[in-house]
Amino acid sequence: MHVWLLLFNFLLIGWSTTFAKTVVETLTSDDRFRVFVRQLNRTDLLQDLEHYSTATVFAPTDEAFNQKIQADMTRAELLYHILPQSVLTTEWHDGELFKTSYTQDGRSQKIKVTKNKDQWSLGNNVNIVDADLKADNGVVHVVNGLLTPPKNLVQTLTEHKELYTFSNLAKKAHIETELKRANGYTIFATQDVLDGLTDAEKDYLNHSEAKEELAQVLRHQISDTELYSGKIPRGKSQLRTLQGEKLELVLDKNNQVTVNGAKIIQSDILASNGVIHILEKSILPNNRDFLKMNLRKVLIGLNATKFVTLFEEYGLKDFLHTSDEYSIVAPPNDELNERNIPRSEIQSWLKYHIISKKYDLNNFTDGQLVKTESDDHLGGNGKQRILIHIVDQDQTPINARKKSIQFDHSNLIGNPVAVENSIIYPVSRSLELPRDPLSRLPLNLDLSTFTASLYSSGVADEIKNSQGITLFAPTNEAFARLGLLTKHLLQPNSQEKLARVIKFHAIKHELYYLNETMQGEHRAPTLDGSEININKTEDGHMYIRGSGAGDGSDRSVIAKVIRPDMLVSNGVIHKIDRIQIPSTLEISNRDLLLAENTNSFINLILKTNLTEQILDSLDQPYTVLAPTDRAFAKLNVTHLLQNPDQLLRVAKLHVLPVALPKMSMQPGQDDDRLEKKSKDGDNDNRGIHSDITTDGVEFSPLLDDEKIIITKVDNGYTIKTKSNSNHLADVVQIGRASNAGGVIQIDRVLLPYDQTESKGSLPWWAVLLIVLGVLAGAALLGALGYYGWRWWKERQQGYINLDENH
Repeated sequence: MHVWLLLFNFLLIGWSTTFAKTVVETLTSDDRFRVFVRQLNRTDLLQDLEHYSTATVFAPTDEAFNQKIQADMTRAELLYHILPQSVLTTEWHDGELFKTSYTQDGRSQKIKVTKNKDQWSLGNNVNIVDADLKADNGVVHVVNGLLTPPKNLVQTLTEHKELYTFSNLAKKAHIETELKRANGYTIFATQDVLDGLTDAEKDYLNHSEAKEELAQVLRHQISDTELYSGKIPRGKSQLRTLQGEKLELVLDKNNQVTVNGAKIIQSDILASNGVIHILEKSILPNNRDFLKMNLRKVLIGLNATKFVTLFEEYGLKDFLHTSDEYSIVAPPNDELNERNIPRSEIQSWLKYHIISKKYDLNNFTDGQLVKTESDDHLGGNGKQRILIHIVDQDQTPINARKKSIQFDHSNLIGNPVAVENSIIYPVSRSLELPRDPLSRLPLNLDLSTFTASLYSSGVADEIKNSQGITLFAPTNEAFARLGLLTKHLLQPNSQEKLARVIKFHAIKHELYYLNETMQGEHRAPTLDGSEININKTEDGHMYIRGSGAGDGSDRSVIAKVIRPDMLVSNGVIHKIDRIQIPSTLEISNRDLLLAENTNSFINLILKTNLTEQILDSLDQPYTVLAPTDRAFAKLNVTHLLQNPDQLLRVAKLHVLPVALPKMSMQPGQDDDRLEKKSKDGDNDNRGIHSDITTDGVEFSPLLDDEKIIITKVDNGYTIKTKSNSNHLADVVQIGRASNAGGVIQIDRVLLPYDQTESKGSLPWWAVLLIVLGVLAGAALLGALGYYGWRWWKERQQGYINLDENH
């Protein structure tokens, strides 16, 4: 019996000798843990650790402390190295979680152990370099680094590179405070949270205006139940999210977990107040009615929030919540400057960005005018237009879009976005409302005469203030084409007539855009009170006809629109190549003669009985051949005035009892070039009535025994009498009267044949013979004088011519 008692005491003493060290003694007796022990002692944890009935300590070596440059460890950080239980590595499994002695907000903070081949690691890549140092009240594992306690969910998301997107979106959605205060949340995060949404939806959710909708998307990936991977039951289970829907979790036989079909590719990323799992792809709410896109949301996503704000501020928000079809031209915030727009016009300016129809990209054509919702200054149902410019891909750099589109001068800078029944076109800058006509016209230098006429006639304000006008603006060349008539209209005393001509080119209350005008003949009222004819031909050209045309194809008078659709605030301007004259405007030959230097001819006519008939009457057309004052300066007018019969004959010789022949004094404008084509391929001069040819055309003046021949030459026209073909006058300019007569100004006075003879006039060849005879006689007299002088000189000097026989 005593033998057995002695044996028991021996075994007991031997066991006590073998396991006599506690965890604290194990740490303090090992030189590798001097720094760690000092940190524990500084925070009184060494003493507390002695009271642990069981513990596991992850003990960093001194070398681990040397590698980490930092201040003293906190008590919380040291507690995170201690488990309130004893666990050998042989008892672990990969990915297992253990509660540490560190608690935060009443929650025990966990640590995760992972195994790679034979190497165990902890938390943030800290390796166990010497495992399972047993003690009588636990175990010590030697580690090569310092363990860091988990941070809250927001900090963990921010510091984890694969969770950057989710973290950034959480900030935008303003749910960071909620995540910081969470008590046991589970987040299923993805690198591309919004994958599966349209570009428009993504753009919108990334904007600050969409924080509520974005929060809904993120809350669908967050549960207020803390669920670690080891707690997921095998098979199918459900987990309710903060958004309200339930997620379906599946743990299959291969221990692979999926969430709504997306695999967990990294599990149990620990946070102080929850856990994060990373999924391979996004999981979106099944019910996304909260994200239903409308025009407002798409515009916000396109960085056009300022555009949206202005629409709402100026009473146009219905356009952003409509089922009607529109095309919206949307400028970005940094290119939208409403400060340059008068406050009274901002609403109209904003509506100018709304096209009154849904146009797909392929519906646009180059030069097309599209109707907008802007209607100020157009009167009635008029709508302002935008001009479309298109450049095909083969005319742009290789990386250009298939079509490069400009809305007026604003470029398309992104893909169009279709939403509901409308489509949005993101553009480089905001559109500009068309200017008023008085601001637009001076930009066209070839309309300077017309612009000046607006002011000199006193109708500029009327044109500017008229609502819904179509204005046909003649070019400078068109004014020059009228010759003497233009000079008459521009006289100060012709202001009323000029005003009528200008207003005759303005159609009131009707907008005739080229492509929108129906083919055929149209009659439209003008500001003058009379009507003007508009003809849209099969080839798409537009012609304008007032009075004076020989017929409907008389292009010597009929105007052609050579540049259409210049948009202005109150309508549209078309540039034309002929001036149109209202039929009620009275222009006499006297008016035309007084416009230029023909006073001598007027005085000559006044001395005859032809004044009323030729100068003032509009009953019958007469064409007056009017010599310039300079031409009369070469004539003995006094002698002519002293002979009434000769005076009358000269006057009648200059009057043709016919309508003014069709003639053009414009450089390079040949009235008979019917087959020549303009640049755009149309027959620009088709139907021109050409009376005068290069062979000459004979006319009978009021002087019965004479004929007048007018001939076309390279630089214009010449006029002569048939009886004296060498007596040529050049045509200086012409002018048409309202009765189809007119004035042809010439640089020489024409004389009847009998008067040229009575004045002793000689033909040119006779004059030439006389001149040559005079020159020959002078030369003979000179020779005789020279030889006479030599003979006299020789005699003076004593020279004697001796005969050879002497």
